[in-house]
Amino acid sequence: MIEPPRLDVGGHINVDGPYSLDQDDIPENYLPVIGRKRVLSRIQLEGHLTPSDQSCVDEWLGQVIRETKGVLIDLQTDRFETPTRSGLLEADHGQPESLAEMAFYFEDGEKFYESGFADVLGECARIMPEALPVKFGYYEPLQGRIKGDDFSELVSSFKQESSLFFMQAKSPFGHISLNVPCKKTFEKYGKTHFTRRKFLLGHLRFDLRPSIFRHPVKLAKLQSLFEQICVALDVVYAEITDRQSRNSWLWYGLPDNQPRTICVGRRYQEVWPDISGLGYSIAEHQKIISTDRFGKKPPRPPQDLIAPAQPDLSDPRHRDTRDIPPNYAATFPFNFQFDPNNYIW
Repeated sequence: MIEPPRLDVGGHINVDGPYSLDQDDIPENYLPVIGRKRVLSRIQLEGHLTPSDQSCVDEWLGQVIRETKGVLIDLQTDRFETPTRSGLLEADHGQPESLAEMAFYFEDGEKFYESGFADVLGECARIMPEALPVKFGYYEPLQGRIKGDDFSELVSSFKQESSLFFMQAKSPFGHISLNVPCKKTFEKYGKTHFTRRKFLLGHLRFDLRPSIFRHPVKLAKLQSLFEQICVALDVVYAEITDRQSRNSWLWYGLPDNQPRTICVGRRYQEVWPDISGLGYSIAEHQKIISTDRFGKKPPRPPQDLIAPAQPDLSDPRHRDTRDIPPNYAATFPFNFQFDPNNYIW
């Protein structure tokens, strides 16, 4: 790409890329305009642009379009420009699909970093290869690609940057996300970063397309994979739900969901006596309760175990809520007491 022009003081052009794209990275209403083009560069205009700057930018963008034979799409106006035509993109009438999810919460982040991630990949390969990542990276669009059955580059990339790592699998799965509390993750956190004071659990999440629940064979494989990952990670809690949650590694109590399947670890079995006669046990510490053939779903957690609402960190009136004690469930089966001066990670 042609070098961007220098702008007057106060303005700046930032270009990042190029990135290789797959068709599923591209909005459907872009396809009639971009055709088979699958390389993306992103251009951001920052700061205050003078009239002279604007003229320079317009001339430069025109050169870029002509020399690359590319398509420029303005994300603010939905206008496009090619070497031969310009106009408005068609409206995107596609409604984003509501996704389900499979989520796991576990305590031993160091073990997951050392061997647990590879163990999970092994269980996916053995039981349900569709769950294996095909793309990975630290930001969108994901640039890492899996070559055949070789996951060494994927594992190596995770080991290098465990705190910012994203993956994507083929349908009926989707994005796979990780939050792992371990020494490697906290290398890039300041010594007094507020997250170091919070109670954290490892968090592994698979997005699911709801169509999987209509295929008995795939659903049986998903159930088997769910159970084996629960055992491999010795989970505190895990669930398969019909909708996505906003949960993360910040653990305040059990999610307030109506799940399809749950796995309850030892700590929560001790404080949730109503489930003692339900479901079945796997390994030493996990109990599985699933939706039965008549559609009866697992029980919702008791109110005293559910994560309460937290202070609104996005509200500008509460910018310092990170220093206010978080709200934990009334029954919290961990030896933890929030202390603003105690950095536990």
